[in-house]
Amino acid sequence: MKKIYSLALVLLLSSCSSVPTEQEGGMVDRMPIKTVNANYISNREPLQPQQFIKLPTGSIRPEGWLRTMLELQRDGLNGHLGEISAWLQKDDNAWLKSGGKWGWEEVPYWLRGYAGLAYLLKDEHLLTETQTWIEAILASQREDGNFGPYTEVDGAQDFWPNMVALWILQSYYEYSSDERVLGFMTRYFHYQLTVPDEKFLESYWENSRGGDNLWSVVWLYNRTGDQELLKLADKLHRNTADWTKSTELPNWHNVNVAQCFREPATYYLFNGDEKYVSASYNVQSLIRRAFGQVPGGMFGADENARMGFFDPRQGTETCGFAEQMASDEIMLLITGDPYWAENCEDVAFNSYPAALMPDMKSLRYITSPNMVMSDSENHKPGIDNAGPFLAMNPFSSRCCQHNHGFAWPYYAEHLVMATPDNGVAAVLFNSCEATVKVADGKEVVIREQTD
Repeated sequence: MKKIYSLALVLLLSSCSSVPTEQEGGMVDRMPIKTVNANYISNREPLQPQQFIKLPTGSIRPEGWLRTMLELQRDGLNGHLGEISAWLQKDDNAWLKSGGKWGWEEVPYWLRGYAGLAYLLKDEHLLTETQTWIEAILASQREDGNFGPYTEVDGAQDFWPNMVALWILQSYYEYSSDERVLGFMTRYFHYQLTVPDEKFLESYWENSRGGDNLWSVVWLYNRTGDQELLKLADKLHRNTADWTKSTELPNWHNVNVAQCFREPATYYLFNGDEKYVSASYNVQSLIRRAFGQVPGGMFGADENARMGFFDPRQGTETCGFAEQMASDEIMLLITGDPYWAENCEDVAFNSYPAALMPDMKSLRYITSPNMVMSDSENHKPGIDNAGPFLAMNPFSSRCCQHNHGFAWPYYAEHLVMATPDNGVAAVLFNSCEATVKVADGKEVVIREQTD
């Protein structure tokens, strides 16, 4: 189990002849949060303070084995998916022009990982391609503040694809400081406030995943202080599926559970009631108590967890690995609990890589812990999904081929974090070089080497 070690270090920034004084080190359960970091944007009042603060995209340079994984991803499926995916073709794409044919989650799913790669590797080709799509997203905003392709389900807009697009814009702003993003997101969130509750987050995916939208509200509020966003936070929470019940979940979909269990903890930042943090911990525990025969930090649900299917043949959807890692990173920022760093590393090192070929040019939809072959047979009902979902295939499923790519970039961006007391913390462990501002605004470069 990880512990947080609080050690005052003397950093020799100017003179090699400086003599450090002895400092006492100690162990703490959580980082002190009485002060507010002067160098980086963190939660502003009335939000609850953050335990850790994410550094802006581009502050961390991955090295060693992790950099190799990112380069394999660039040279593999994620980096070249635009060449083979029907949903990423530029002709008649609704994310590039109004009225286009292809316009649901696939473009933002793919771009979230692809853009992250571009910013981490500073690859000119990836940066240029990324900017093409980001400019189109920014240009798609309509007079009322809404943006992107308009998808309707049962007479109401489906807000789910836009939630992913917002995360892309957040990373882009952190990397570029492009002020257009703040105005764009502000107008969009004001538009969401005008949508009647009965037409807001009503369909399955958006209703389950409203926490993604809520996390973007946290991000924007900390940068603008717009009080209207506090109202939107309440609206999002009351219209999102209820992930706070003690022994039941809104649904048992593998990815939804891995992605959505953090919504109550996110709402805690606005509400301040600890029961919401406890609710997120409960879901993490509940799904593993019931379907926990999967090593490597996950749970066995195939696509949907089912009563009577508890044994090690049940697997995890590849999207579930990526979303669990992202949730762990957010929970770490909110709670400061090293449990979440441990769970993220467990999934990252022991589960997620098994879902892809070593060259990262293909993946499988479902990965089970006792799998001895990747065949293209139909294993239903033993596996929930009917079809060739154990086979390594670059075209395996609409969602995973597009969504898998953000797992490693987001992990790399959370290796080193700022602390409220103007310090720095290495909480997820991997080789990297991080440029960080610390006390008195001094900039330090920290190089971490691992085995």
